Amino acid sequence: MKLTDQEEKFCLVYACGPSPYNGNARKTFDLVFNGNTGALFDPSKEGVEEHTKNEVEVAIAVRQLITRDDIRDRIDQLRSETLVDATTLRPRLTETLLKIADECSTLMVVDRWGNTQSPAALRSVAVNAISKLTDMYGIKEDIAHKVMLEGADGDGITFNLIVPEANKDNGIDKVIE
Repeated sequence: MKLTDQEEKFCLVYACGPSPYNGNARKTFDLVFNGNTGALFDPSKEGVEEHTKNEVEVAIAVRQLITRDDIRDRIDQLRSETLVDATTLRPRLTETLLKIADECSTLMVVDRWGNTQSPAALRSVAVNAISKLTDMYGIKEDIAHKVMLEGADGDGITFNLIVPEANKDNGIDKVIE
């Protein structure tokens, strides 16, 4: 049995759609079949009894649609085709982390009164973004890491990150500098 265009759209949005539709049969049904994007109940347009009756009818229709074998099979097929794994996600994460590092390393923030704020917090975000990238790609040095953040005016900050080495003799960690 072939699905109608609306049923196919329901399956696509339910299986692969954006939030809040992905996995939410009621919201997806309202969007596809009723053209409703989830607006709040307006008592001026219909009475409470009419609204309750409509809610029950929609709930039954959603249940009947989502339990149909052909609909479940199509949703399962669409979900199996959607691959999000390390291979497909890594380029997006890399791009996002690089953008965060670039923006936070040069951004200057002012408060609502126009006073320039310390860039330390944003620089910290940039360092964390770079740290996540080095973890993702396995870029590590044995003892120390240096991270250089340069501003638009050529000024910069250098962070020397020291990796502690555990001392097993007395149970206390020593830092190698």
